[in-house]
Amino acid sequence: MLIHQTIGSKIVDATVNFILIELDVLSSFILVGGVYVPPNEQPPFELFSKCIGKEYYIFGDFNAKHPFWLCETGNVSGTSLKEWMEANGCEGIFPAAPTSKRSSAIIDFALTHDSSGWTLEVLDEGTSDHYPILFSSPFTAARDSFFRKTNWKMFSFFLSLVNEYWNACVYNYDEQFFFTLFSTFLSSLWDRTSEYLPVEKYRPPWPAYLVALARTVNKNRRKYRRTRFLSHLNAYLHLKRAYHEEKACYLQTKREKYLKTMMQGQNIWRIVRPTFRPFTNSFRGIKTTHGIEKDPEIIVNQLGNFFEHHFSLPVYDSNNKKHMHSITTYEQISYLPSMPLPLITLNQVEKQWKKFSPKRSLDSMKTSAFFVKKFTIRVHENYYCVV
Repeated sequence: MLIHQTIGSKIVDATVNFILIELDVLSSFILVGGVYVPPNEQPPFELFSKCIGKEYYIFGDFNAKHPFWLCETGNVSGTSLKEWMEANGCEGIFPAAPTSKRSSAIIDFALTHDSSGWTLEVLDEGTSDHYPILFSSPFTAARDSFFRKTNWKMFSFFLSLVNEYWNACVYNYDEQFFFTLFSTFLSSLWDRTSEYLPVEKYRPPWPAYLVALARTVNKNRRKYRRTRFLSHLNAYLHLKRAYHEEKACYLQTKREKYLKTMMQGQNIWRIVRPTFRPFTNSFRGIKTTHGIEKDPEIIVNQLGNFFEHHFSLPVYDSNNKKHMHSITTYEQISYLPSMPLPLITLNQVEKQWKKFSPKRSLDSMKTSAFFVKKFTIRVHENYYCVV
């Protein structure tokens, strides 16, 4: 397996006929593996299972046949692989043409957690008994490249402005010329409403369910602002609370996954980038009451005595009541069993936060004192007007 020197990588697992490498692609880690399964043998499912729950792509010669990936016949290895894929929710990147020159079977493909965006091509080249396959991934590993960011709201706005013009062109041109002209216009408009940013600034979009939930929250908020009904307010607050909980769970899961990856092996050094100084200042000695001491043995002994005294047990006065009270309390605490703290729910935290909100003065009938004050002034004004 050849890897470009600009891509960070490390070997995760390497056994006979199997290798698994972790690649650092734009601050995210993916697993790329290669496998060879000899004929009449089962695939190494125990090695494949290590990738479950992660971003992985395993390529190789599986020697597995099944009608699911357009093979004319099947074998035991193909049936086992198909059952394992269904049990673990895996997908395959399968060619549309045979990959073996000795038969019409498709035995060279890839296993992955998500096959969307991948394309491949079977090449009729080489002297091997297998056709080479060219896989194209949906992501890039170059840090100096750019990606397109389109303002789709502006794109839709321009289309709405020229809608009548293009409707008129439909009846004045033939269909081939119209579609060519309209396709050119869409391509130009796409370029004009897009900007190209460095690929390091790319951030993956939010999950579809969070986006749909946020739109539902905004829809109910606008509905309440129009009607001012209490039922619409309760529906809006309920959806808003559900959205914040789902968003917090998503961010927490993402953070835990990031920390778990960081704790594995030496991944911490991919995030923490230490700065090494080319040189350090020369040590001129330690200042003492007798001057500057340069003897290493005397300096080490003096530092050792200092830190030994610094980290030793505190010396207290047995005749001092405050000292004795503190020592007694410390000993009592040290004898207590180590009990874990109880978990605090979000509802309890929210309840405590609400206690800090300003409170209204209410009487026994739950009537606001501010309302009574304003109402009394209004009654007096009306009374004076009548008089």
